[in-house]
Amino acid sequence: MNIKKRGYKEGFAVVIPETIDDLYTLYNIILPGDRVKARTSRRIRFGDDEGRADKGERRSMILTIDVEEINFHQFANRLRVKGTIIEGPEDLISFGSYHTINVEKGTLLTIQKDFWEKVAIDRLEEAVKRSQSAQVIIVAIDDEEATVAAVGAFSSKTIAHFKERLPHKGGSQKKRRDQLVIRFFDKVILAVEEAFKSTFQDAVALIIGGPGFTKDHFVKHLKQSKTKDTAIPLNKIFTETASCGGPSAIGEIISKGILTKIIQEEQASSEAGYMDEVMTRLGKNTGTVAYGDEQIKKAIQYGAVETLLILDRELRMRDKEKRKKLDKMLQQAENTGGKVIILSDQHESGKELASFGGKVALLRFPLQSS
Repeated sequence: MNIKKRGYKEGFAVVIPETIDDLYTLYNIILPGDRVKARTSRRIRFGDDEGRADKGERRSMILTIDVEEINFHQFANRLRVKGTIIEGPEDLISFGSYHTINVEKGTLLTIQKDFWEKVAIDRLEEAVKRSQSAQVIIVAIDDEEATVAAVGAFSSKTIAHFKERLPHKGGSQKKRRDQLVIRFFDKVILAVEEAFKSTFQDAVALIIGGPGFTKDHFVKHLKQSKTKDTAIPLNKIFTETASCGGPSAIGEIISKGILTKIIQEEQASSEAGYMDEVMTRLGKNTGTVAYGDEQIKKAIQYGAVETLLILDRELRMRDKEKRKKLDKMLQQAENTGGKVIILSDQHESGKELASFGGKVALLRFPLQSS
């Protein structure tokens, strides 16, 4: 997410979504009653001399609408925001008529609210952090070249680039070549280890790409040489085909969609872990799970909330007063040392959370029954 201008106190934010995940973030932030301003297109019909309207033409213009409905179309990679027009070119549109703004990756839009709740601000700022942080390390490798890069949702940074001149595969140089290949692999592994250990500790997976069998030989050597005491996630190594080991192969690997798949699976896995913990504690009857508004409020008052799980659709309630009360609850949980985790209703873990009413708290200690 790229936030071009922050004016939360004045009631607005100017943003550019950069990924599908950013579009989903906006889906949870933009609510009925908000105003959205963006460049869009609208069919304009003109009458002839006898007053009959023609088929019209589609024109590009900047409109502001009073939002009534928001729909997230994941497979079309767009967000559809529908409402009545309140600002625009007066000679071309009728105020109060309906219009739908299609928000896609790269769309510049202004979101205006009467009041920016803290949870909405946090989600927007968190989306910015995600776009700036490395989420995976990618190695592109072939027989004589390798590139190591840290890749986030909308960023890529080359960490290291290696080139080697190796003897031909056949003949008397085979043994010498095999030794040099291992030395080459070790240099690349050292760069990968350093990336996971220091600069890019938040990276969750390693993708190895390249032509032929070189990538497979590299993965085998990596796993054999790094059996323990390593920062490299050996259980989260993925391979992908690429044309070479040069820097251009990094973009080639990303374009195949494997990065998006890994990030989505990691998010779903993380969310599932929280619900697994809920079910484990309930099964053991530890008394350290609270659900229902009254139980959760009591737990917050006692400073007992360790983690508060909230379903994202709870944040999309139309009732502003209920949303303000929910926002206050989340702030109180954080102020007493609790961590707020928002689960997606698109994942199975979110559906599990919905069966508990959309909110569950994991507690530091059991509450005394009154």
